[in-house]
Amino acid sequence: MLMIPILGTQLAQTGMGVVDTLVAGMAGTLDLASIAVGSSIWLPLVLFESGIMLALSPLVAQAKGAKDKAQSARHLQQGIYLGLVIGLIAMLILLFGTAPVMNIMEISQEIQLITKEYLLYIALSLPAVAVHQAFRSYNEAVHLTSPVTIIAFAGLVLNVPLNLLFVFGFGPIDAMGGAGCGLASLIVFYMMAIAIWLYTYFSRFHQKVKPLHTFKKPNLAHMQHILKIGLPIGLAIFAEVSLFCIIALFIARLGPDIVAAHQITLNISTVLFMIPLSLGMALTVLVGNELGKQNQTGAKLAWKNALYVNLFLATFNAAFIYFLGERAVTLYSQDDHVIEIATYLLLHAAVFQISDSIQITAAGALRGYNDTLATFVLSLIAFWGVGLPLGYYLGLAQDAPMGAAGFWVGLIIGLSVNAVFLLARLRVVSRKVILASNTAT
Repeated sequence: MLMIPILGTQLAQTGMGVVDTLVAGMAGTLDLASIAVGSSIWLPLVLFESGIMLALSPLVAQAKGAKDKAQSARHLQQGIYLGLVIGLIAMLILLFGTAPVMNIMEISQEIQLITKEYLLYIALSLPAVAVHQAFRSYNEAVHLTSPVTIIAFAGLVLNVPLNLLFVFGFGPIDAMGGAGCGLASLIVFYMMAIAIWLYTYFSRFHQKVKPLHTFKKPNLAHMQHILKIGLPIGLAIFAEVSLFCIIALFIARLGPDIVAAHQITLNISTVLFMIPLSLGMALTVLVGNELGKQNQTGAKLAWKNALYVNLFLATFNAAFIYFLGERAVTLYSQDDHVIEIATYLLLHAAVFQISDSIQITAAGALRGYNDTLATFVLSLIAFWGVGLPLGYYLGLAQDAPMGAAGFWVGLIIGLSVNAVFLLARLRVVSRKVILASNTAT
């Protein structure tokens, strides 16, 4: 099943962030705080550039469905050029934007010192991240997902000793503290990009198309076409991820126990979110393949079946949270007060599993149809126009605010509104494509 290796890749990449957090925590509270601040700055930017490169998935999938090998190769090559440009721009933004952002957030100077060094290494890695995502999208679109997963897990395994080496030092290598996590990530990201490049060049599974053997010059029109589809995807992901970062900043004023409980809840729900997200990414490829074959009815059947599967998985996730949520929380903290708050917040996460699965499935299918701009606009309205204002009102602005729980209620409403929006949009787009096909014949 296409979803399984994609899920493995997502979990491996999420695991790298977990490793950074655990090792930084071993180094000390200051290092952990610095990594936390740094992650809140670079993560939305990295997911934004990765989201743009996701445009290659439906484009290559459609070319594969149409058996157009030359077009598949062109998409990858121009995607690599575009990835390098986007990666360099993102690198400059992080290099020159870090200090102003931390000053606005009123971060203490001792945290800023470590965070700046940490983000220096992360910034240098951003071109590699974008190029790796281009190769990943291409390979997943042609159903070569297992090698992508193997490379991701190899990166996760390598990240552990490199983190320990640079954070704590060994032999001639001096201890760098939390900043060492950034250097470890820099090395891992470039090694992953090189590994997937080599696989795509030499693997026997790529010899029929040979997407890297005859490189064409950069084509501005082709790159603009990829960007036209990918930019709304990146912006939609950025809008959702930055929403969680903003909520974390608002909640910071409620005290350390609330912040800790919120972070634990967010971490558990993020890991579980990888399941419906992976199916949504696989669905993009499946819908693109069917459209490339001119099988519009098959594309509709693919997203309808995926919706049912994701609803089943969402029910499983909700049941896990309800029955085992408290046990999961105790893996993160032994503080009774934190455990109590986090367990209560997790109940809210259980509630939005259904709406979350619907909206991520619909978004994945719409990417397969290349309908990304409307998806971004609708998501922006749902998250920033409904979810965040409502969450702020319930959490902080009332006479008797709900605190962190108010923001999670806002997330429930925002995700539900987005699920309704995107599902309605998907039905309209799917119907138009089928009608256009019937009219043409």
